[in-house]
Amino acid sequence: MLLKSSNIAQVAIYQHMSGNWVDFPKLFSKFEKKNSYFSLFDKHKNRLYGDLNFIESDKKFFIKGFDAYLLSNSTYGHLGIEWILVKTDFKNEIKKLAFYIISVALICLCILLIFGFIMGKMFLSPIHTGIKLLDHFIKDITHELNTPISALMMSVNSLQSGVNETKLLRIQKACKRINFLYDNLTFLFLGEAREVRENIDFLALLQNRIEMFETLLEEKQIKLIFQQKQKVFFFADKESVIRMIDNLLSNAIKHNQFQGNIILELSDKKLVVKNTGKNIPNNITNDITKRYVRFNLSSRGYGIGLDIIQKVVQKNQWVLKIYYQDGYNIFEISF
Repeated sequence: MLLKSSNIAQVAIYQHMSGNWVDFPKLFSKFEKKNSYFSLFDKHKNRLYGDLNFIESDKKFFIKGFDAYLLSNSTYGHLGIEWILVKTDFKNEIKKLAFYIISVALICLCILLIFGFIMGKMFLSPIHTGIKLLDHFIKDITHELNTPISALMMSVNSLQSGVNETKLLRIQKACKRINFLYDNLTFLFLGEAREVRENIDFLALLQNRIEMFETLLEEKQIKLIFQQKQKVFFFADKESVIRMIDNLLSNAIKHNQFQGNIILELSDKKLVVKNTGKNIPNNITNDITKRYVRFNLSSRGYGIGLDIIQKVVQKNQWVLKIYYQDGYNIFEISF
């Protein structure tokens, strides 16, 4: 509006100074624009050009409704023009501005929704994976418990017809299996609460736990070889160490082949458990120690054994390495 009034004033002054008097419509019609109007007035406020009426105001710029007005006296009386009144209807401008603001807001909202969806998916992905793993774990452990419980019930019912060694062995095996599952679950959820550290004869404890797995070894006709034996003593929580040994042996038997081998080596620096079976790829050795994660979905198991082993190792500041070499899956714990 200032620019428009300034241009009108320049034309009026130039025409006056040059003496080229022309009629006002011919001189000022080029300044007529849509939604922008102006009128020219003499010193008595009589209209010389345009359709606007003079508006008295203390301010040079003022607004009435959706109309903005600029009152200028920059012509200084040239061509008899004392006042220039410029009017602009900004209603359409407000509509355009509102449309622009709403459009930008909607675009920003869409971007935020897309960004939120992507970020939400990224953050919820581990939770979703955890729920799936937990669901598999619940199904697997239900199946694991169902097998020995069913065997116990069948054996108890069959005892009515007499007791024999086979039935007793079946009951003993089922009870051991339930006890193993119970001990693992108890350690996972109550292990830290009941931790008691003491001096442990590791070799004696290891030999004692091997005896507990003799039945399972005979079932799969697995040969266990204790190649290197050395007295080792630790100050640690005995129950935790038992859970670690039991899960190492259970894992070595469970994932072994029929008539396979297990090799044990114990020194003052490390315990090594080797077993024949399907090789574990080196690129997943870090993942299989996570809870509920299983290396071989086709085999029995519920994905907590290696998690327990890793927890005991970390608690005692030992180091666990898992790798495949010369036909053996090797679990190496460095003290």
